[in-house]
Amino acid sequence: MSLEYDNIFEAVVEEGSEASDLQTRSDLMIAVRDIITAKKWSQAEAAEQMGLTQPRVSDLVNGRIEKFSIDKLMNCLYRIGFRFKPTFSNGQLSMDVQTVEVA
Repeated sequence: MSLEYDNIFEAVVEEGSEASDLQTRSDLMIAVRDIITAKKWSQAEAAEQMGLTQPRVSDLVNGRIEKFSIDKLMNCLYRIGFRFKPTFSNGQLSMDVQTVEVA
């Protein structure tokens, strides 16, 4: 017998909405980690850019998902120059990522 899941978090939580939340947080954390790596920032530099402490950046890049909300991760992404814009048209939801100037 084998088990198959569309979302690995479905294996550890009972509610589909909770699994979706965990998957979204995981995806956002991976994106932030990849941006930090691409920009070759130290954790201290990333912390300054995102308005976090260095230990919080360590939690983020090490995947401590329970320590971050979707809101916090979206805020971090905005502070480093990215904004998500959802659009609903013709029965389809899409998400564009825009770059923003950060003062």
